[in-house]
Amino acid sequence: MIIFSIISAVFVAVGTGYSIYLEYRNKNKLNNTPGIMISMVIAVITGLLSGSIIGIVSGETFLVVGVSMIIGFVVGFLAGHPIGILAILMGSISGLLGGINGAILGVFLQFINPTILLGILLGFYIVIITFVIVYIHVASNHKFSINTEELSPFAIIAGGVVLVSLFLFMYGSDMVKIPGKNEPAQATSNHDPAKTEVDVTKESAPKVKMLVTEKGYSPNVIRVKKGVPVELEIENPLENNSCLSTFMIPDFNVNNINLKTGITNLSFTPDKAGEYTFSCGMKMFKGTIIVE
Repeated sequence: MIIFSIISAVFVAVGTGYSIYLEYRNKNKLNNTPGIMISMVIAVITGLLSGSIIGIVSGETFLVVGVSMIIGFVVGFLAGHPIGILAILMGSISGLLGGINGAILGVFLQFINPTILLGILLGFYIVIITFVIVYIHVASNHKFSINTEELSPFAIIAGGVVLVSLFLFMYGSDMVKIPGKNEPAQATSNHDPAKTEVDVTKESAPKVKMLVTEKGYSPNVIRVKKGVPVELEIENPLENNSCLSTFMIPDFNVNNINLKTGITNLSFTPDKAGEYTFSCGMKMFKGTIIVE
């Protein structure tokens, strides 16, 4: 996955860099409206794919969104610079939004066959950036022309049907791992958190040992006593690149705790009775704290 992410990043750097170079080289031949649209397209598709790549590789939401926003903004600024101030504004905003959406998408994609879905995004990027490059060449050189009417809509529809069919085939086959789908090999796991519960309501200094697994947290139900501080010893044997590496209990002011690979200790005081949720950073894996 890391190698494919690097390859994708190289495609983005080369495609976007060359597109912006063509803009600067032919800025006098691109009038305002087409130039503005070009800068927006370059910015949004670059921000989207860059954010997705960073999100898949890192998985840390705050950092990913911040870096992707900066990349999208800078690309939009550079793409709009040779055209004019309006192109700068529109390009920067487009890149900003593309970076944010890409970052959030990337963080989710890391759990749902990131290689296949990143490949699909890269395919869209290559098609769109190729059209941008072709358009700049056509607009700046009157010897070339392109007639979109020559592109048969039936051929495009047929291509879309083929792509959708291929995606559905991969979705229904073993090539795609669907989160939440039962897998026999994992059903006998010693750390299945489906029905794990611990009760420390009778302890004066309760300490709960928790294990992070690919399925979530074990235990995922903790019974505690109101007003008694609870210490959590969380063991995370997984690589620090998923939302499970972030832990939070919002109701008790435990927010975005980074669970490094190994053991992390933290504590909280359940000051109100009821049932409360603890979860990973994306709230995809959850557990319950019952305060009595």
